Formats: sequence, structure tokens, C-alpha cells
Amino acid sequence: MGTIEPTRAAVVAADGAARPQGAGTALAPEGAHVGPGFITAITGAYFGTWLALLPATTVTLALRVQQIAPHHKASALSLVLTTGAVVALLAQNIFGALSDRTTSRFGMRRPWITAGALLGVLSLGLLATASSVAMVVLAWALVQLAFNILLAGLNPVIPDHVPSAQMGRVSAITQLTSQLGVVGGAFLAQLFLPDLTLAILLPGLVCLAGVGIFMFVLRDRRLDPADRRPLRLKSLVLAYWVNPRTAPDFAWAWLSRFLIFCGSATLAGYQTYFLMSRFGYTQSTVGEAVFKVLLINTVAVVLTSVLFGAISDRLSRRKPFVMISAGVLALAHVLAAYSHSMPTYLVATAIGGIATGCYLSVDMALVTEVLPSRDETGKDMGVFHLANVLPQTLIPAVAPLFLAIGGHGENYPAFFLAGAVMGIAGALCIQRVRSVR
Repeated sequence: MGTIEPTRAAVVAADGAARPQGAGTALAPEGAHVGPGFITAITGAYFGTWLALLPATTVTLALRVQQIAPHHKASALSLVLTTGAVVALLAQNIFGALSDRTTSRFGMRRPWITAGALLGVLSLGLLATASSVAMVVLAWALVQLAFNILLAGLNPVIPDHVPSAQMGRVSAITQLTSQLGVVGGAFLAQLFLPDLTLAILLPGLVCLAGVGIFMFVLRDRRLDPADRRPLRLKSLVLAYWVNPRTAPDFAWAWLSRFLIFCGSATLAGYQTYFLMSRFGYTQSTVGEAVFKVLLINTVAVVLTSVLFGAISDRLSRRKPFVMISAGVLALAHVLAAYSHSMPTYLVATAIGGIATGCYLSVDMALVTEVLPSRDETGKDMGVFHLANVLPQTLIPAVAPLFLAIGGHGENYPAFFLAGAVMGIAGALCIQRVRSVR
């Protein structure tokens, strides 16, 4: 296990009973158990969140930008994605720290989850009706703000409530929702395209329904006002920081995810334009192509995540699976970079799905074992979330440099190969984690 700070406060459950926080992977007391209703509801909330958020980064957002700025769509998309990623970078940590200090009678996490979902639907409405690049930039920034408020409340729920004995299974299930959200959103997009308004808005309404059901089921953790730590300017600054000297395993796990997600972002963020450039798809037909790609990828992810998760639990080992997944993902990037037919690209997609399933089966379980503090779960999960968000900021910013290599159009092979190298570097970093096998 990672270094865990002893608690200084008691958790007050929804029924008013005081529950001392103990060591271990989760805040839940020893012997606690979450039932199938909780697992189903939180899975639905995560699925709805990703259904509303992720397809925009792979399909609908790129098409909206192309509608508005067809002659400089790549640079415009980079501006939109970078701005949104900066907002995401700033938002979740602050609201995670606020949720750690929330003493509402509705719970610590529920107010932020609810507010984020409502604001998210309104922001998607603005994105659906945007008519200029500036409006798309503003709308996407608001979308990122809203859903990171939601995630700032949702992400700590698992370590708040799920005991160690169930952590691996629950983490694996909820991690799969991002893949299912992408393919579900792509299905809705190709179903409604070329009507982008419906393709953007409907996933948001599904999100609102999923979050609403979970809010009904959740017996939220409550914090006694006497145990609330004061919120100072220093606290907000430290919301973005965990000292790597006092929490080295957390630091290495963070760096590993950052590099692996950098590698994944090279392919995911520009997939729509790559398919149109390499294989001649149009705005009317690319939605169907992206859905086919994502469906194959998701099937591979789901099947292999279950398989490798079971093997990992049996062997009680996590790090080898990260190494394997990063190596296979690099192979998928190389194959995608040099694919000159759609069947070859689909093979690369399947290989990438196998790698992603292997990674997701162990990643969150590993992370929860190296969290530095049980008093600041929301803040620490926000810090770890930076490893997801920073690649979304960095990769769009440097993408034009790689795409311009050679000066003969958009050099996607150079871009994808750079992603493969970053993924392998991330796999090497995970070997520095000492408290997890």
C-alpha cells in the first residue's frame, strides 16, 4: 500500500452515524459493502458523463469547427481544445478541494455533482448553437468547466464508499464507462448527423438522467462543520500539488498516466481529420466511419478489461499489465500511422482496444492504493486528474509542429509515432512505484 496519512476527523454517514476513517484503499469501514444498486447507479452516472463529454472531442466538436472555419479547421480545433483543456486543468482541483470542505446537509459530493450536470446541459446547448470560432471556444470552455465540477464531486465517491475488497471490480466497471460513452456518443452522432444540434444535445440529456438516478441512490458522505479545514489561498494553490518527496509512488503513478495519456491523445484527438484526409471520408460519412472504429475499439476494451482484471486479481500484480498495455498501444500507433486502407486501420484500432482494456483493468485500482491522504481525497483525485487533462492541453498545442514535419501536408505518421514513444516512456515510469506489485 502507499503511504497513508492517519485521519484527523470522523466521517458522518447519511444516517448520522459517525464512521472513523481508517487505513486502507477506501474510506469505507472494514466490512462495509456496496450493493448492486450503488454499483449500477454510479456506473450510469459515469456513463452519462462520458457520453455527453467525450464524443464531442472525437466527432461533433471537430465537425462544428469545420462547419464554421473549413479553411483553417486544424488550427481552430487546436485553439478550442487547448482552451477547454486549460479550463479543465484549473477547475477540477479547485472544486475537488471545495467538496472536501462541503458541510451541506445534502452531503459533500452531491451539490457539486448536481450543479455540474445542470450547467453541463446548458453549456452543450450553447455549443450546439455556436456560429463562430469565438463562440465555440467559449461554449467548449463552459462545457469543460461544468463537467469538471461534476467529476470533482463524482471521482471521490469511489474511495469514499467502496471498501478494499470491492475496489478492483468497481474501479474496472466504472473505468469502462469512458469507452462505452465514446462509442455510444459516436452511435448517436452518426444517427443524427448532419444535424449537429441533436447530436450534441441528446447525450447531455442522457447524462442528466443518469446523474439524477445516482443522486437518488447515493447515501452521501457528510462532513461535520467542526471538522472542516479552513479554506485559505494557500489551500487553493496546493490543490494542484502533491509533494513527490513525501508521496513518491503517487508521483510516479501520476507521471506514468500523463505520458500514456499523451500518447493516446495523439490518435484520439485528430482521428476524424485523419480518416477524412487518408481515406477520403466527407462530413456526411465520417460519423459512420468513426462509429465503426470506436465500436471495434470498445468491444476489444470491454472483453480484455474483464479478462486482464481477473488475471491481475488472481496474481495480485498491477505493474506488469501497465507495461504490456503501453507496449501494445505503441504497436497500434505504428500500425495506424502507416495504414493505407480502412481494414488495416481497423486492425490497429482493435489492437489499441486490447491495450486499453489491459490498462484500464488495473489503473484505477493502482491509483487508489497510492493516494497520499484520506482527509483530502477530492483534492488528491483532482491532482491525479491533471494527468488526464494536461495531455489535452499539451498535445493540441504541439500537434501542428509534428503535422508540419516535411512540409508536404499533414504528417500524421510523425504525430502518431511521437505518441507511441510517449506511451512507452509512461510504462517505464510505473516500474518506479514501490508499494504496488
